[in-house]
Amino acid sequence: MKYGRRLWFVMLVVGIMTSCKPVPVSHWFPVTPQEHYERELYKAKMEKTAAGQTWFRVGEAVLNDSIFSMAPYQERFFLGDSFPAQAIRLQVPEGRKLVITPLRDPEDTAAHFFMELYKIKANGKPQRLDYLSSEGQTLTYTNENSDTLLLRLQTGVNEKTAVSLSLTTLPALGFPVSGHGISSVMSFWGADRDGGIRSHEGVDIRAKRGTPVVAAQNGFITQTGTNNLGGKVVFLSSLSSPYSLYYAHLDSQLVSVGERVVVGDTLGLVGNTGNAITTAPHLHFGIYARGSGAVNPLPFIDDRKEKIAGLPEKSRWLGDTVRIKRKANLYNSPQLDNEGKIASLSANTLVRIIGEMSKGFRVALENGEKGYIPTVPLEAYNRQISSAK
Repeated sequence: MKYGRRLWFVMLVVGIMTSCKPVPVSHWFPVTPQEHYERELYKAKMEKTAAGQTWFRVGEAVLNDSIFSMAPYQERFFLGDSFPAQAIRLQVPEGRKLVITPLRDPEDTAAHFFMELYKIKANGKPQRLDYLSSEGQTLTYTNENSDTLLLRLQTGVNEKTAVSLSLTTLPALGFPVSGHGISSVMSFWGADRDGGIRSHEGVDIRAKRGTPVVAAQNGFITQTGTNNLGGKVVFLSSLSSPYSLYYAHLDSQLVSVGERVVVGDTLGLVGNTGNAITTAPHLHFGIYARGSGAVNPLPFIDDRKEKIAGLPEKSRWLGDTVRIKRKANLYNSPQLDNEGKIASLSANTLVRIIGEMSKGFRVALENGEKGYIPTVPLEAYNRQISSAK
């Protein structure tokens, strides 16, 4: 009898496990606003409705989208009905900090809006890095490992919205000479040295003797001393960064090995020691990446404001299915580079406009393929009239 009860219990447990769909962990332990929203959808059993199933399926599917872009860049996205979510892959140039700024029309903020930033791991799976916690917030990310990032945008079930997204970059480091900026750089990476025997592994920044040179990142002093080329030098490293910063030709050093510093702290004073003795005072600033040697410091400190193309003032076709009136190429990125060409579209091809840029559109084809086309003449498409012909 005991054996029979045990067998019945085991069969009951197996039956329950095989008949129930596993519930995502985020249902029980939500972290992001989107996960909290998902929990409410599960409570309302929305995953059993057609609209809810579309919402969950598309939100998951776009994490595998291959559409790709580089900052600086700007696009207006359509989110709604069969496109409740969209995504774009990104790479941040070395030495730059990515700034992601979403903007919605004040009259269009009734719908939910979720934004999450992921990195694509070596196995191709997305790993969440950050998320938008409130309206009006921006996300920033400094990419020090050449990761491919993915940004997912999503609205609520049965909701529609348009979101303008601005992707810009800032220098990852502070400027290393107090009171100066990129206009003071007088010699760049790669310039010939010693009659072409070697090349310049850094940048030279013009400044008066005695001008403070400052920490461009938080960290600690790993070395001070004197050598033939650099004269009086300081090395600054950080536990959170793979880069070591090199300050050379100093008139004097004002820090010691092991000392902790924060951005803006004075490390020494501009001079012309070492092989710069015959030149005007300046700072030689170098960056060395752990395991790979010197890298070009310019992107790390280039504080010039980026130019970014504006968006059309009015979205005439956003969200609509239209015909393109002349042939156009389909690309996998909004930069419309020839190496990113996916296909050639003939005149009268039907496309859904799911995004717009200053000089083009993000489109979805009838077969589900997505990409970008340059600005071409469009005409409205009425499915009912077309079917009646």
